Amino acid sequence: MVLGKLITPEVEEMLRTGDYTGFRALSEELHPADMAEIIESVPEQRLLVGFLAVAREFQPDVFEYLSPDAQARLLHEFKPDVMSRILNDLSDDVRTELLVELPGQVTRRLLESLEPDERKSALALLGYPPDSAGRLMTPQFLHVRADATATDVLEKVRRLADEVETVYVIYVIDSQNRLTGTVSLRDVVIARADQKVNEFMTEAVISVRTTDDREDVLVKLREYDLLAVPVVDSQDKLVGIVTFDDLSDVAVEEATEDILKMHGVATAQDDYFTASYAKRFRSRVVWLVALAVVGTGSVLVQQAYNPIIAQLSLLAAYISLLTASGGNVGTQSAGILIRAISTDEVDAKEVRRIFLGEVIIGVALALTLSGIATVLVLTRGAEPQVLGGHAVGEVAIIVGVSMFMAVLTTNTLGAAIPIIMRKIGVDPAVTAGPFITTAADILTVLVYFNIAQAIILD
Repeated sequence: MVLGKLITPEVEEMLRTGDYTGFRALSEELHPADMAEIIESVPEQRLLVGFLAVAREFQPDVFEYLSPDAQARLLHEFKPDVMSRILNDLSDDVRTELLVELPGQVTRRLLESLEPDERKSALALLGYPPDSAGRLMTPQFLHVRADATATDVLEKVRRLADEVETVYVIYVIDSQNRLTGTVSLRDVVIARADQKVNEFMTEAVISVRTTDDREDVLVKLREYDLLAVPVVDSQDKLVGIVTFDDLSDVAVEEATEDILKMHGVATAQDDYFTASYAKRFRSRVVWLVALAVVGTGSVLVQQAYNPIIAQLSLLAAYISLLTASGGNVGTQSAGILIRAISTDEVDAKEVRRIFLGEVIIGVALALTLSGIATVLVLTRGAEPQVLGGHAVGEVAIIVGVSMFMAVLTTNTLGAAIPIIMRKIGVDPAVTAGPFITTAADILTVLVYFNIAQAIILD
């Protein structure tokens, strides 16, 4: 919001004094994204005035760059004719995203304000599953027949350039509207005027289905370095495209969702810091309560081994060292595997190779941390009353062996669980962070006291 902060005083003065001509001239000079930033920087009570002062032909473009909250406030304050004009001029994908976020009764009211063709298009997009390519696509794209000439294509580009999402890729369809190829604007420009599209089009087309998940669409766009991905229905008919700018927003949303899940926050659909306190509380308490219940397993395990702690109380001093090390190692390993799986840049064989590599690294980490823990116990020593008649060397062996086993086990577990979760159709991100840490705590305590019991009884 740097630009908005810099010129906010001048903007507020324009709106206060009624200098709408100056404000309109400003909107004609700046990018719509900059104007949206400026409008959102003014006091809330001047939001409507600021937006309506924008040059009329740029209002839909500026509206698309406003935050969801600002869009919702404006829709509530718009007069019916203004609301209808803005909604009808929005691009289909932006309008669909807006309608999805609003309450059902508001969405129905807005749909009624659309022109018949726009309403039909909006309803069609809303009919696709959430987070699918169909929900994300726009039906405004350039398409031609294979027997069209380069001149025909250029004329169509000039005629429809302002109505479509992109002019850089033109899609080739047959008489049944099935996708058969693509041509780039560059290919069209350098082709002979009478050369037919089927002579220079690319037939190997990368496409997605309307029901494909948006993450799969993002993977294909990145993998094949595309500006847009064509979307086909179950009969291979071309029904829309998803462009890079749409998917860049998806990438941010998906990354945010994974980060929140990895840290045990149950919300991902809206911004955490703009949500109500009640919603923010619910988004965190769900996981925390669940993990607290699971975490009682560690307490119960420790209680079961109280006789050992009573016999050698020094063991209690090293529980947190072991559980923290096991949890950290497990979370690291899980994060690495989740990243490898979520990018879809590795196949099943590559995942197995990465997993085996993590096991080998786990052995090295276990040896290193085990050695450090053993040296720590020996150099720190202990008072006779906490040793219960046992030697410090015994405690060092117990802690060192336990550290080795705990680190190796939790590292392997952290690498294996995301793979298993992916196999059964569960998002691997939910297995990281608090989940792995809690599981590692229980596992580490079990390993620790069983080893201690075996050594002490011997």
